[in-house]
Amino acid sequence: MASVTPLKTPPAFDQYGVLIDTPTPENNVFGNPEGIPANFTDFSLRHRTHDNSATLSKDMTQRVFIMNPMNFISEKATSVAPHWFIRHGAKDRDTSFLVPVNLATKLMNLGFDVNFFLPWNRPHSGDYNLDDLFAWIECINN
Repeated sequence: MASVTPLKTPPAFDQYGVLIDTPTPENNVFGNPEGIPANFTDFSLRHRTHDNSATLSKDMTQRVFIMNPMNFISEKATSVAPHWFIRHGAKDRDTSFLVPVNLATKLMNLGFDVNFFLPWNRPHSGDYNLDDLFAWIECINN
């Protein structure tokens, strides 16, 4: 039996003020134009502010919405690529399988062409066999 220690513990990306006092890169992404980091979940905001009734502002709720591509895949007004090549290392300890599985499933359910695979024993490296990628590109372009 093999095990890999995750890099982040819950609440994972929104740890600012919960497990650590310094913001994560994700807290900086959701921060404001002046570069001030921000929590992007009610849970972490409540923990950091010690206010159990605190909720995200409307501006932050909108920022969270637009940062999630899942909200736009089925939008009629958007243009979605017809073909998707998705790889996620089976030994990836940075991102849950749930992320690419949900993306691939939603795309497939909407009728998009999805080539999805979890390469065995691969970490969060991104090098998942470029020969397969190039062969796939050639196939969809012919």
